[in-house]
Amino acid sequence: MMKIQAFEPTEEMYTALVLIEKAIWPDNFTTLTEFKHFDATRSPDFYYQRLMVTVDGHVIAFANCGETPGSHLPGKYRLRINVHPAYERQGIGTAVYNHIIHMLYQRDPQPVLLESGTYEHKPQSIRFLQKRGFKQVMRWIISTLDIQSFDASRFAPLRQNIADAGIAIRPLTMQKELDPHWQQHIYDLDWELTLDEPLPTPPTKLPLAQYVAQVIEQPNILHEAWYVALHHDRYVGMTQLMKSETDPTHFNTGFTGVVRSHRRRGLATALKTYAIEYAQQRHGRLLRTGNEEHNPMYTLNRHLGFTDLTANLAFEKQTT
Repeated sequence: MMKIQAFEPTEEMYTALVLIEKAIWPDNFTTLTEFKHFDATRSPDFYYQRLMVTVDGHVIAFANCGETPGSHLPGKYRLRINVHPAYERQGIGTAVYNHIIHMLYQRDPQPVLLESGTYEHKPQSIRFLQKRGFKQVMRWIISTLDIQSFDASRFAPLRQNIADAGIAIRPLTMQKELDPHWQQHIYDLDWELTLDEPLPTPPTKLPLAQYVAQVIEQPNILHEAWYVALHHDRYVGMTQLMKSETDPTHFNTGFTGVVRSHRRRGLATALKTYAIEYAQQRHGRLLRTGNEEHNPMYTLNRHLGFTDLTANLAFEKQTT
């Protein structure tokens, strides 16, 4: 007998989340620590609900639905349904979707916009969303780099040009020692870059404390491989690197960007080469990243040697 119930934050339930996540998305980095960190730091001011689906007491699916603090609009909700591959095509996704929609229509405000997503190599999931009136609105290409094949020496002239222009590139661990207000400066830089990031809906600025908790203190982000670019002490660019808890040879790229006044100088490329070199020196094998398909950062990554793996697709449904 199938049962849909609210998530209980027990070790057993968290472990079940990770096992289902890995069964569906084996290349994803989401770990037990990250699930717990998200739950510990998400803002209670925004509605969020996680559901667990069991059959005879065995967890076979989970789902998330809620408001989006980073791109908030009244009546906008994001939902995601994750069914273990062994239980697909049994009507479970439909039952969970109907359950979520019923919950959301009991809320004030009622839904005016629903967001969801899946990967391009999951045609069944795409059909599921399309059948329910969702339309694709954005596509992020996921690509990977063979770290050990990367030749950082070919970028030495570019790095020198950057240095000669008076721009310093430092790991965050070093910058922390030089700037007592580094958190505020990173926060301001991130927001300036986010305003130029391709997104389905406009971003909402998080409070500084929330940004520190969710991003700066994210458990798998590497401050020693979070490189910042500074010009006359102004923060003008950054790139982030995250570790994998399950495979020390795998890394993931976080947010990379350069402020408008300092673009077209190769600064983003230089920043990324430092991060790749960091991973290379630690015997890394695979680096993963994602970019909106029309973003110049995608072309930059191709130049660095990244090759396409799949694409992350954003879907929306207008309900009014």
